[in-house]
Order: sequence, then C-alpha cells, then structure tokens
Amino acid sequence: MKARLRFVKLGEMQYIGHLDLMRYFQKLFRRSGLYMSYSKGFNPHQIMSFASPLGVGLTSIGEYLDISLESLGEHTESEWIDIINARSNGLILVTAFMIMPDDTKPSMSLLGAASYRVELFSEDAVKDVERFFYGNESIVYIKETKKSKKEIDLRKEIPILSADYNVFSDEMSKICIYDHDYEKKYIDAGEKGCIYMLCRAGSVLNIKPEMLFDIYGKITGYQIMRLDMLSGEDKYVSMSVG
Repeated sequence: MKARLRFVKLGEMQYIGHLDLMRYFQKLFRRSGLYMSYSKGFNPHQIMSFASPLGVGLTSIGEYLDISLESLGEHTESEWIDIINARSNGLILVTAFMIMPDDTKPSMSLLGAASYRVELFSEDAVKDVERFFYGNESIVYIKETKKSKKEIDLRKEIPILSADYNVFSDEMSKICIYDHDYEKKYIDAGEKGCIYMLCRAGSVLNIKPEMLFDIYGKITGYQIMRLDMLSGEDKYVSMSVG
C-alpha cells in the first residue's frame, strides 16, 4: 500500500538537514505505530522517499513524503494524522495523508514546479526586485558543475512572480490546480515585503529563488518558505491533489 504525506517544516526545524529529517520521520513513525513496510536484506529500513529535499535554512508548508505501508490497521487516514502529530514536536506536522494507487510514480519523478514566498523585509526591495525581473527580457544565470557550465534564462523558468499575493494566486489559478484554501491558512494576503514565485523544478532543471537574488545582487538577507510542489510541465497539479 502506498501513501503520500504532506507536511510542514517550520521554525527551528529549518536548520535540520535532509538525512536528519529522514531519521526524524523513521523514529516518529515507529513511535506512532504506523504499519510501515521495510526493505528486505541484512539491514532493513522503512521504505520512504521525499519529493525534493528542502535546503537548510528554508521553511515549508508543502513538503511531500511517499511511504509504503503494510496496512492502515484500525485507523483512518485522518486519525493517523492526529496520532503522528501528537508524537511530533509541533514544528513538523503532517497536514495530509493520502492513499495512492499501487502504480503511482514517486513524487520526486513527477515534480515539475514549486512555489515560494520570499520575505525580503523591505517593501522598497520587493518593488526593486519586481522591476528588475520584468524589466529584463532575459536574466541569465550560470549554473556551474565540476564538469560544465549551463546558462539558464530565469525569465523563462520562473513562470510567475509577484509582490502581491492576490495577483500571484490569480495567476497560479490559471495554470495550476492546487489547494488554495490550505495555503491561505499560512499566508496573509495583505502582508508586505514579500515576493511570491513559481519556479520550474525537477531532476533535470531545478530553479531556486536564490538564483534570482544572486544575479540581482542587492539583497543581503531574506527568508524563503516553500509553499507547494506540483507535477506537470505547462499545466501544473499540486502533489496534494493528484
């Protein structure tokens, strides 16, 4: 049995790296009594995979974890959410528990885009970044690896950018199917000093908000929150929807 969990990672847990986060969930599921499936062999481990590891220092309200289960036992999905969260620390909380078809592909292979809120702490800085983004027909970022350099045009790979959450949400609704009501629980539509972005993502091309600010070069500090992860290429569907 396959299940997909959406969870939030907030507060001080932003400083926990991916491997520590994996160990956290392994222990959390054991404490919760969740009927996890284990790999075979000399050193069996819980079968789980994350859609996309979150960088250290970032918070999120839209993380996804795929797990394999032997069964749900005597509890429903919503009851398991309560059981797991009662044993968590309040900063990592499961917000959705979805049983998936057996032939469902791993969320990491479906990832096509991710949405973000970047807090810049200054309304003037937000306006400058927005003008910079839309004032250039192309914004080339040079991604360097050990073997090569690759040019990425951020104007093409960031389909939506806005300093106004309502505008961002309206634009998202045109090309995305996502849980808008869930997002509004965490986002104040009237807050100032933030940039909202939809970035293409995946194993081949993974655009991060930091790339834009590295090129812009005038921002000394910001706080990034990932809002959601979506599958697709031009039309996107939230991992929490399908």
